[in-house]
Amino acid sequence: MAKAWRRAGTVVLGAALPAVVGGAVLAATGVHAWGPYLSVTAVSALSALVAMVRHRQRRAGPATDPVRRAKELPETEGAPERDPGSVKAVYDMTRPIRPVPVQGLPDDTPFVVRAAVHSQLMHIASPGLLGNSEAVNIPLTGHNLLVSLTATGEDEIVLRSLRAEVTDRLPLLADGSSLARSRMPDIAMSSDLLESAQRAVRAYRRLLSPDVAIFLDRSPVTELAELGADPVLPLTVAPGGSATLTCAPVTQDGRWVRWRLTAEIDCAGHIWRPWWELTVTASTGFSLFSPHAAPVPQPVHKLYPDHYDPGDPDRQRAAESTAERFFDLTGHTSQDGEGLMSMPSRPDPDREPPDAAEAIRRAAGLARAGDLQGAAEAYRAAAEAGSGQAAYLLGRLSQDRGDHDGAVLWYEKAAARRVPAAYNNLGMLALLRGDIDTAEHWYRRAMDVGDWAAAVGLGVLMSQRGDEAQAEALWRLAGKQGAPNADHNLAVLYERQGRLLEAEELFTRAAEAGDIQAAVHVGFRCHETGDQTGAKRWWRKAADAGSADGTFYLGLLLMGEGQVEEGEQLLERAAERLGTPGQGVTRTSGPDAASTHRTEATAASGEVHAAYHLGLLHWGRHDVEAAVVWLTRAAGAGHPDAVFRLCDLYLNVRGDLAECLRWASFALELEGVTVGQLESLAAWMCAIEEQLVETAGAYEPDPAAAAGACFVAAGAYRRLTTHDDAYRAAWEGSVQRLADLAERSGSWQAQVMAASAEADFQ
Repeated sequence: MAKAWRRAGTVVLGAALPAVVGGAVLAATGVHAWGPYLSVTAVSALSALVAMVRHRQRRAGPATDPVRRAKELPETEGAPERDPGSVKAVYDMTRPIRPVPVQGLPDDTPFVVRAAVHSQLMHIASPGLLGNSEAVNIPLTGHNLLVSLTATGEDEIVLRSLRAEVTDRLPLLADGSSLARSRMPDIAMSSDLLESAQRAVRAYRRLLSPDVAIFLDRSPVTELAELGADPVLPLTVAPGGSATLTCAPVTQDGRWVRWRLTAEIDCAGHIWRPWWELTVTASTGFSLFSPHAAPVPQPVHKLYPDHYDPGDPDRQRAAESTAERFFDLTGHTSQDGEGLMSMPSRPDPDREPPDAAEAIRRAAGLARAGDLQGAAEAYRAAAEAGSGQAAYLLGRLSQDRGDHDGAVLWYEKAAARRVPAAYNNLGMLALLRGDIDTAEHWYRRAMDVGDWAAAVGLGVLMSQRGDEAQAEALWRLAGKQGAPNADHNLAVLYERQGRLLEAEELFTRAAEAGDIQAAVHVGFRCHETGDQTGAKRWWRKAADAGSADGTFYLGLLLMGEGQVEEGEQLLERAAERLGTPGQGVTRTSGPDAASTHRTEATAASGEVHAAYHLGLLHWGRHDVEAAVVWLTRAAGAGHPDAVFRLCDLYLNVRGDLAECLRWASFALELEGVTVGQLESLAAWMCAIEEQLVETAGAYEPDPAAAAGACFVAAGAYRRLTTHDDAYRAAWEGSVQRLADLAERSGSWQAQVMAASAEADFQ
């Protein structure tokens, strides 16, 4: 009794109270349209659902079947009583077209005839439920029955007629239903259900317009109503050809209708009469709820307008619209079937050794004290003794120290002992090293145990493959579950697609939820629109949360406003973290802490920009030593402008030609160097080469050093030729001069450079 009162209280507070209050407000303001009342009903139902979910999640019990909506087929006369504890499930349809075996044909016919059923909704009866030996898929009225005929011999084949007859009408019972899915769900409460949803979306196909309708409720059912202007039967197939006839079986009977279709096929005067045993029903098991009326059972053509509707033979409604837009929720039922759970039951990890917990606490203490080597040894001892959690934590420690190979080794040991968080991190590391297939394997393993962080990573993987639709669906659903970086990644995608209003809304929502990179982006947008106060607020929020980008932008803004001292301190704070990986954001709390991927809108990080600007600041103050330090850090991280500044500084300030050439060679390996920078570099190196060759130049003649400058010029022209073949002549000329300089200098290093340049040109 107490249980019933608690459930009643949950429903009243979760659904009835919002519905009453919302309805009263609408009535008091004179609103009589359906839309607002339907919205109130939907919100009330969702409120009750959330309340029931939270109530169920406080109770122990593994998850059972996936469901989207509670589904009860109408009771029919004579139906046996059903187990009140049984739960009907709604599954995603991943095989929308199902072949039907043909009967009554020998093996040596001069033709091949096949039949297949394509329905957007099918009921599933497990073996024995309907007295059947195998599982039965029962399609809905108006589906496509595809009859194909291929002439394999030397004679034409003629399909002369089709005859339908109902063989039985029985009570309809089903364990579940399979629904086609043209889009991803609005809310998924568990990430392990996303793969089937993705497969269903990929498999979705609209039904074809039928050639004939088969009205099974007519008695006797012997004639087919022709829909086309021209008769479709007889159907003639030339030798070697094939043809398909699309039929639409139609019934208004909500029972399990069993029927037989018999074909009459003529070839060279010989007649064959194959048949197929088929099923159909008119009952969908779904109802429409409204604020003013009782639930109304929905016919299938309301849910899927491409199912043939006798009341709309010209298919005007199907042509004008797609299926009605319903709020689509997918989740797991609790053990008693009375609520929804946000994740499936997880397999228990292997039993931990007796002393593992104490060893992990000791290792964690060493890590907090800064003794990472001691922590690693403590974790390793516990992991080698059989602790999966210690293996996972050692993997995390190795990852944080940049040892990705070691991290993979220990994550795999943790995964073998069924530590769920290891699956996602293995996927992330595989993605970082470009192993897409392995990454997908581990991400899906993690999603199978309800890890939404893995859905974010899988979205990054799909985006890299060019499947932006799948990436969008994954990030959208993960964002609704609060997965880190999901909203940010989706916003970056929208921005790239030109959906700027949607992108800004997501960036703001993510920033308000604590996403520091989104806060940087919102601050940048404020700065662009002239809202310096807003920019300062968001960048300070990001800086306080540890964002190097936010720290850099805030420092630059303050320096522009004249607050040089504080601005410079912020730049130094940002640049001191140079080298911290920016691809992943680590969640460090909870037993399932894992990493999630974010996609970046810009390639350069705040640490690199801060170091570069500090280098320029000190150079302007004529503090060459400090400028070299900061520019070197920025250049080493791949900042092209910092590299060229160092070349200039070493050559023209310090007079160190060797160091200048070393950084110039480094510039040739960078990805972000522009065509203009390459042109300037090539011209600069050619000028240095000439000065080193001429006796009246600015330098003492040095053919070996000139060869070094010529080698850099040749490399620059080589990269320029990949952009425009007009640079090939300059490239060839620099290669020839390099060969002459190598011979004149007699330097083995110059000869190696000349041979390398010649090989590149060839």
